[in-house]
Amino acid sequence: MKETILIFVLSCCCMSPFAFAAENSELNFQTTEQGIIKSLTTENQVRKTRGAVKKTRGIVVVGLVNDKVTQQEIVVDVNAPPPSVNLKIEFDVNSAAIRTESYPLLDQLGKALTSEKLKQQAIVIKGHTDSDGTEAYNLNLSMDRAKAVKSFLVGRFAISDSRLDVYGYGQSIPLVPDINAANKQINRRVEIAVK
Repeated sequence: MKETILIFVLSCCCMSPFAFAAENSELNFQTTEQGIIKSLTTENQVRKTRGAVKKTRGIVVVGLVNDKVTQQEIVVDVNAPPPSVNLKIEFDVNSAAIRTESYPLLDQLGKALTSEKLKQQAIVIKGHTDSDGTEAYNLNLSMDRAKAVKSFLVGRFAISDSRLDVYGYGQSIPLVPDINAANKQINRRVEIAVK
């Protein structure tokens, strides 16, 4: 099954605007409804995945299934991840509360997900953390952040609760090496996968 991944970067600390600009260009950050939709189109998926080498590994995730938290091992493609679009969403340190300055960006996401091109798609919201803290703590925090995004989308856009699944990946899939504060900020994120 092919997935399209939309990545939110959850910011918990300050970052130089110049450092973010460099990461922004390399990690395909989007800020508009149209940018999000364009990045999630079939044409863009084919272009980005052409020639990719498939390499997989198993990771442990927590999921919310029938309103019950479950833990399971899944297989992810390491070297050829699905196409992605990135958004910078901010949370407080060790918190799942979305900062109000991130609401306009989440509004762009909500508009994209309710657009004609995406409104019939089932969505998976995947939370991620950096490597600070224990693996178990990070699994739970990543799940809580994914649930916060789901709650925002359901409340603000009347998106059906049954259309959105949530999973916490913890620290298992960093985008960049988790070696400094700027990289850790990039790794703290939520991904939106369109099935």
